[in-house]
Amino acid sequence: MTKKKTEKTAEEKKKPVKAEKKENADDFWTDELVEDEQAEEVDLKKLKFAKIKELKLGMEGVNVTAKIDFIGNTGGKEYGDEPYAVGFIRDETGEVKLTFWGDDIKKAKKGKPIRVINGYVSEYKGQLQLNPDRARGIEFI
Repeated sequence: MTKKKTEKTAEEKKKPVKAEKKENADDFWTDELVEDEQAEEVDLKKLKFAKIKELKLGMEGVNVTAKIDFIGNTGGKEYGDEPYAVGFIRDETGEVKLTFWGDDIKKAKKGKPIRVINGYVSEYKGQLQLNPDRARGIEFI
């Protein structure tokens, strides 16, 4: 049985994508990929940036500028094909957890400023974490 692909609205593209089991994939779990995921050009002057202390569970469309405060060791491939490293970013109001994936691990250095555009806030093991937009990722500034 194949599912018919439908065009997603701009609002649907903003929502976090949940992992789902692909049919006929030998029990392999993966994130659904949104077709044509490309970061749109954004006029930064028109965006509202949140402070870390303002972040609340469930927030979407979040824009944050902060500095990397801590980067942990690179983890294995337990959650997919890409390596990951758990880190924390900080601004003058607080800190929040952020996971760096793939090539972003090499770019991530303590004290380096970053920007997350159109991210969302979730919780893992009782701790808030900021998640970057899948298409845009983390911007190193």
